[in-house]
Amino acid sequence: MSGIGKYRLVALDSNIFIYHFEDNQEFKPPVDLIFKGLAEATTRAVTSVISVIEALSYPMPDVVVEEIEEAFKNIPNLQILDVDHEIAREAAKIRRKYGALRLPDAVQLASASFARAQVFITNDRRLKKFKKLSVILLSEI
Repeated sequence: MSGIGKYRLVALDSNIFIYHFEDNQEFKPPVDLIFKGLAEATTRAVTSVISVIEALSYPMPDVVVEEIEEAFKNIPNLQILDVDHEIAREAAKIRRKYGALRLPDAVQLASASFARAQVFITNDRRLKKFKKLSVILLSEI
């Protein structure tokens, strides 16, 4: 995978899954590379349960909700982390340090840090200011 193949463990932001499930054509090439790496086991990924919440929050028929829930369960080489006390504390610390970050973003970054991901992949340019781990935008893949 161009740009991220050198990483053993990547963390994925919610928008990566949303683009994947929507088959968003604008971001299809880099998103497909990510999911191909997961399917071929050349990449392992982690995300927060926040990704599930955000992907299921848009208005959609119940059948689509069920399909997305099932799809999350079947993504190979993906670990979905629940928000426990340790991640909550780290998210609060991140929010204190980087004040303008939204709570879901802080939880995602805390989960990535907790899992010891080497890179966080997102399409949210605002998250580039996080310095505890490398943040890569989809446009950089």
